Order: sequence, then C-alpha cells, then structure tokens
Amino acid sequence: MADQRLTHGVSVAAVRRFLGDLKREFPDTYTEMTTEDACKQLVVPRTRQDNCAYVEQLRKQSPEHVNKATVFVSHAWRYKIADVLNVLLEFAEEQVRKDDDQPVFFWFDLFMNNQNANVTANLPQEWWSTTFKQSIANIGHVLLVLMPWRDPVPLTRAWCLWEIFCGISNEGTEVTIQLPNSEEQALEDAIRGSYTAVTDTLVRVQAERADAFNPHDKHMIFTAIQSWAGGFGAVNQAVKDQLRAWCLQKAVGAVEAMRARGEDSTDAFAGLCGQVGTVLSQFGEHDRAVAYYETALAIRLRTEGEKGRNAAAPYGNLGNAYCSKGEHDKAIAYHEKALAIRVETLGEKHPSTADTYDNLGTVYASKGEYNKAIAYHEKALAIRVETLGEKHPSTATSYNNLGNAYDDKGEYDKAVAYYEKALTIKVETLGEKHPSTASTYNNLGNTYNNKGEHDRAVECYEKALAIKVNTLGEKHPSTATSCFNIGLLHDKRGDKEQACAYMQRALDGYTSTVGPDHPDARDAECELRRIRGNDEPDDGGARTAASLGEEENEQKQQEGDGDDQVQAVAGQQDAADESEPQERSPQQPLAGWLRKRGRRRAAFRPCWCKFDDDGHFAYGKSASGTAKRRIPLSSVLSAELAHGEEELHVAVPGRTFVFRLHARSDTSLADWCTAINSRINAAT
Repeated sequence: MADQRLTHGVSVAAVRRFLGDLKREFPDTYTEMTTEDACKQLVVPRTRQDNCAYVEQLRKQSPEHVNKATVFVSHAWRYKIADVLNVLLEFAEEQVRKDDDQPVFFWFDLFMNNQNANVTANLPQEWWSTTFKQSIANIGHVLLVLMPWRDPVPLTRAWCLWEIFCGISNEGTEVTIQLPNSEEQALEDAIRGSYTAVTDTLVRVQAERADAFNPHDKHMIFTAIQSWAGGFGAVNQAVKDQLRAWCLQKAVGAVEAMRARGEDSTDAFAGLCGQVGTVLSQFGEHDRAVAYYETALAIRLRTEGEKGRNAAAPYGNLGNAYCSKGEHDKAIAYHEKALAIRVETLGEKHPSTADTYDNLGTVYASKGEYNKAIAYHEKALAIRVETLGEKHPSTATSYNNLGNAYDDKGEYDKAVAYYEKALTIKVETLGEKHPSTASTYNNLGNTYNNKGEHDRAVECYEKALAIKVNTLGEKHPSTATSCFNIGLLHDKRGDKEQACAYMQRALDGYTSTVGPDHPDARDAECELRRIRGNDEPDDGGARTAASLGEEENEQKQQEGDGDDQVQAVAGQQDAADESEPQERSPQQPLAGWLRKRGRRRAAFRPCWCKFDDDGHFAYGKSASGTAKRRIPLSSVLSAELAHGEEELHVAVPGRTFVFRLHARSDTSLADWCTAINSRINAAT
C-alpha cells in the first residue's frame, strides 16, 4: 500500500491455497483459529524476513494470482479464518453461477497489508475521509462477511461500519452481505419461528459505540464519520437501511427455497409466509405483505376450512396490513373474521381473543370512531385482567390504548387515569428505566399539556427524558426530540431561560446524530432563535409538545404481542372525530379533511384543515374544535403537487408539510394548492 490506495487483490485460487496451507500446517486447530491467529502464526512468520505484505510474496511466486481488486472484503478479525475464507469461496462460486465472466480478485486486508508494521499509523486524516472511500468506489463491490447472524460482530467494529458506509454511500458500488452456508439454514429456521429474530439485528447498529483494536484507527475513523454529512446518524441509518434490504431478501429467499423444494402446500410454508409478511409489513411493504398473508390464508383454508383455528392469524395479519394502508373497512372485515374464529375455537376469555379486540379498537381509532374504539379496548382489557392478571404488560397495553382514545376524544381526566394505571404496571413489570415506561410518561405529559396543566406536563416529559438519556444516551434523536418538546413547553410557560437551555440541548443532539441540515435540526435552530427574540419565522408551532407522543405512538403501533401482528400497543390516534365534515358553501372559506404525514415516519393521519382569518393554514383533529396547529402563510416558501399529484407539499423554512386526500375529502389537492398559493400571492 505504498501509494496508500487499495488497488490490487488476490485470486480465488490464492484464497483456496492459503486455506490449504492452514489445514496442512495446523491440522488440529485451524478450524478454531481466528484471522488474528492466522496473521500471527502463518502470515507474519512467512513475511517477516522480507518485511512485506503477503501479497508481495505471492506476486513474486505466482504473479497470475494478483490483479486489480474487484471485491473489497469487510470482516472482523475475531472471526474464525476458515469461516471467512469459505465465505469468500462460496461468494466466488455464486458469481460463476451468475455467468459473470469477470474473474474475482479479493482485497483482503490480511493479505494486502504489511502485517509486520502499523500501516495506518502515519496516514493523514484526508486518507480516511477521501482516499479510502474513493478506493472502495474504484473497486466497485463490497462483500460484508456477516456472522454469527444472531449477533453480527461487524456491527460493533468501527472499521467494518466505516467500510460498509463507504460502499453504500458510493453511487454505483455494490454491497453484498453474505453468511456462511452453514448458517443459512439456521437463519431460515429462525425466520420461520419468529420474524423478530431477523429484525433484531437492525437495532444494534450504533457507530458511535463501535470499537477498534487500534485506538488511533478508531479516532481517525470517528473523525472521518463526524466530518461526513450527517455524522454518526447518517452512518447508522445507511447501515440499517442496507441490513433492512438484506433482511427482506433473506426472508423472501426462505420462502422461495421452500417453494423450490415443493413444500409450498404445507403448514410450515403457510407459517413462514405469515412471518415473512410480517417482516415486510414492519418495513412498510404492506402490499407485498398482503400477498404473503393471502398465500398463508389460502393454505390454512384448504387444510383446515373456514373455521380452522390457524386461519385466524392470517385474517388478523391482513386486517393489520389494510389498517396500515388506510383501508379501514377491509381491515375491520378481516379482524371480524379472525374474531369469530378465535371466539369459537379459543373462547371469549382468551388472550388471543383480546388481541383481536385490540386490533379492532385500533382500526376504529384510526377512523376517528373513538366510542367504538373504546368499547373494543375495554373488552380486551377485561379479558386480559381475567386471564393474565392486573400486573401484566399486555394489561398495561390495554390501559394505554384506552388512555390514547380518551385523550383524542378530549376526555383528559379519563385519559390520565388510564395512563397512570398503565404506568404503574410498565414500572412494576419492566422497571422505571425502560423505553415503554418513558412512552407512558410522555403520553401523560401530552394529556396534561392538552389540559393546560403545564407544570405537570413538564414533570412527566422530564421523567421520560431521564429514561431516554439512561437507555439511549444523550446523543440520540429521540432524546433530542424530548428536549425539543420540553423547550417548547417552557416557552409556553414564559420561562425563556429554561426554554433556550432545552432547545440548545435539542439542537446539539440533532446536529451530532442526524446532521445540521436535517429538518429536525433546522427546526430546533429556528425555534431557538425565535425564543431568544430574533423574530425568525417558524412553522407556526406545528410541532408541539404532543408531537413526540405522536411519533412514539407510530413506533409502538408496529409492535405486537400475539401470534399475528398486533398493532394495538398505542394505535394510530391522531384521527378525526366521529362528527361529519361540515359542508362548504360559497360564503365559507376552504375547509375539509386531509391526511397529514407524521414528523418522523411516513404514517399519514386524518386532520381537519382550514384557513384562519388571521393568515394561517390550520389543521387539527376535529372539525368542530379549535385547530391546535397552524402554519403562518407568511412563512410558506412554496405549495405544490408531487408524486403524480397524489401529495401536496407545503414548504416552510427547514420543513416540508406533506398532505394527501382523505376518504372523506370533498376538495381536491389541486384546489388546496391553488388556494394556498392565492393567499401567498395576495400577502406579497
């Protein structure tokens, strides 16, 4: 690496020969040797006299085995070397099966770096930030050796995360994640048993906590990450996205493998389709999830009949998928079929029956029919108390769902009572310092804020913040969001000093995790300037202290505790009430139902939109109530239709609000767009 660039690689035959040398020289121990062991016991003794890299000796002895690198290998040195080399050989065989005529040459650090010297000690920071990344782009393909799949070591190593990110962020660079063949079947079995076995790998990516054998390397890598747009947050998200795509690929591949073996009419195949559908649904792939759920359902109906016990799960999964898509009537129909089966096969008093009641409550809450939602959540609660007991996390879930429903109805005292019951259970069963406990504190804070009891709201928000700092760390987007909301509430109370302190803390958190150009960071900076009295335009308070609860509810909605994907943990609560929309007359200003995208996720929630007399585009939960969120038209930069005119984008400094039509809409998005632009033009 004299020119400090990653250029050459070794052939497949050279890899095979090195593996043969290991077997020959260490017949009893080679299968247990790590890459580091192979370095110390084989590579260094062979290259010490010449003080060179292994590739240099190979070039002298067999020059045909060294050529321009086509694949950069990312791996962990604590891996067993035989496993790593076998993955390289398996990868090469797959390339041959793809009819790829290009020979494979691996850039593999064990071979390419001089292991007799610290080759990275004197490299400038520019090499880490620029040259290294460009070298990977020149190679064009990164192979990540991932094992064991249950706890992949590369996700904890600074070098590996930086290598993966450099590959992902280079346009045109292919990234392949590969397990040893010996682990493929174990992964397939795990997917069949529980979809969370696969998705759990995603939450472990935290570049800022990664380590390296060489402290100098770690420092240089961290500096490179921090200098990159978005910093650690960007690296974490990019790697998670890549792993998400890999998880989907493996899940779908497991189904195809069973189909290829002729096992596509079995109960096991139906179960796997259900699990894969749930993985897809977790990642927002609802249409694809529906196809897998329907396949599972067809098998269950064929083998067990319409009233077969196992048909309830695919019916429930279909209901959840259609609820996520916003097709509530279809969702209700499927959940009612699941309910009928569970009542008949399991009885009314069974936890799985309670799950279905909760799912129905979630759908009705999404429709804005809160009384029906409450009735179903109360049925679920009664069953859980009787079958699981008062002190059970699922019972707490029911209390939390009822709190959400009453909060959205505006019955805040009842909401507080249910949240406090839930809190008493997530503290006793999960502990005071648990993310779910933080969510309940946050929900309580939202309700107290809605009641106007700001002191109690701040107390709850600060308890939620303390838990997040303890479990997620100070530098985490969710922690920053809590600081943001507390800052807004202190500002509302007139405590400018505390408001500035928390908003500065939010800004620091966002800047270090998602980057200074992220909308959240810009919002925090804008609000901080406004609170300090700089009179910067903001988004009209559109992001209130309740927004964090809204975001957490969206996240919690994706969790489940039954054999189908139960979405009733918190529900989609930011919906319209049960009153009909007011009809517009020519004398009335434009008003009607739309769906607004949430802040941190892509979920769209119904809202009643209108123009205020004092120059705001306002939106809220109810047609009859006062809109709690307003966008000053004076701050709107543009209003335009997007995505085939299916979305309305309203841009303000640092943020873009996204709206879609609601099923109850009686005005087109084009009408709204025209109206907003007319008012902007009139104002200017």
